[in-house]
Amino acid sequence: MLSAVAQDQSFALRDGDTVVFYGDSITAQHLYTRYAEEFVLTRYPKLHVRFLNAGVPGDTTYGGYAGTTAERIQKDVVPFKPTMITVMLGMNDGGYVPESAEIDAVFQKGYHILIDSLGKAAPNAAMTLICPSPYDEITHGTEFPGYSQVIEKNAKDVRQIADSLVKSRDRNVLLADFHRPLTNALQSAMAQFPQLAPLLIPDRIHPMEASHWIMTATLLSAWHVDPVVSRLVIDAKNAGIKEKQRTAVTNLTKTKTGLQWTQTDEALPLPIDLNNAMTPMLLAVSHFADEDQLTLQIDSLDPGNYTLLIDGKSIAIFSQSELGHGVNLALYKTPMLDQARDIAWSEERRAYLDQARFILSAEVKQPSSYAGSQVQIRQASDELDAAIRLKLDPKPHHFELRRD
Repeated sequence: MLSAVAQDQSFALRDGDTVVFYGDSITAQHLYTRYAEEFVLTRYPKLHVRFLNAGVPGDTTYGGYAGTTAERIQKDVVPFKPTMITVMLGMNDGGYVPESAEIDAVFQKGYHILIDSLGKAAPNAAMTLICPSPYDEITHGTEFPGYSQVIEKNAKDVRQIADSLVKSRDRNVLLADFHRPLTNALQSAMAQFPQLAPLLIPDRIHPMEASHWIMTATLLSAWHVDPVVSRLVIDAKNAGIKEKQRTAVTNLTKTKTGLQWTQTDEALPLPIDLNNAMTPMLLAVSHFADEDQLTLQIDSLDPGNYTLLIDGKSIAIFSQSELGHGVNLALYKTPMLDQARDIAWSEERRAYLDQARFILSAEVKQPSSYAGSQVQIRQASDELDAAIRLKLDPKPHHFELRRD
């Protein structure tokens, strides 16, 4: 595993960057795009990155009702001077008809034209090419038989295009493959949770929240995110710290029944909803938790069960063996998760403003007052962003481990 410093240095985004998410209705859902922003906010609280959603329902590599590719780029990309552009297209390019060499050739040509046009319009921007999420013919019946094969071929095309661009060093390109992990999740969910599995992509096209978290984790992994929220390894016998990453620890002492200490992490866990019935399935059918590691490990504990309290609140009961192997507190209801969820609530409101801005641009004829409306929306968004920044400040928490 890379050190925390090395991982941070390799992260694809830098302070002051602007990310534009270019895509179709799956991007326009404002889910994986919002979750990506929440991921960056909670994992790298000191980074200031602007995120803009340019997803248009029904869009293809050639454009759609909001304009041609050339028009879309000039209106939805160029004005924002992005340093990172993500491209997620392909679901609509097959026309919802069976696979054919002609349709595939049109998709490949359109994709190359789009990437070339984006490169010319934003020559200093890196690009993340995203393999389209699957058309789900795994968990329920299908409206367009065999269309999953069309999307699978489009995903393969995107992989090959990205690989070619990386090898040619023509431009800075990354690949995020949404197709494979979601397909795997659908297959696993169908085996383990057959009644809930169809809810991952209920209309076969548009993934829902749990699926978007899988997509987000895949995207951030492609961006080389540090998977560590924090990591702390304590030697219980000597009340000493054996290892720590992205956290500060003070007042570590033995008590009559265990240990206590104060811990201030540099980051927060991802704001997943542990009250959502779909979350256990998300964790069971994907590698999502691999990118959300808030680890507590206690070595040399006496045998028995231990209650972990944070700020006086009982979090969970762990065995000596579990604590010795390390537990991932990102998957428990902690004060740190509460803080992250509060940030996510505010970020959801900010995303609505971004959506309103884009609707004005894409679907409303431009009146003379348009510029003023844009300024007002941007001002409101900036105010919310400032409020979110205040909520990101690290907070110290009192930990106590009590033997039952």
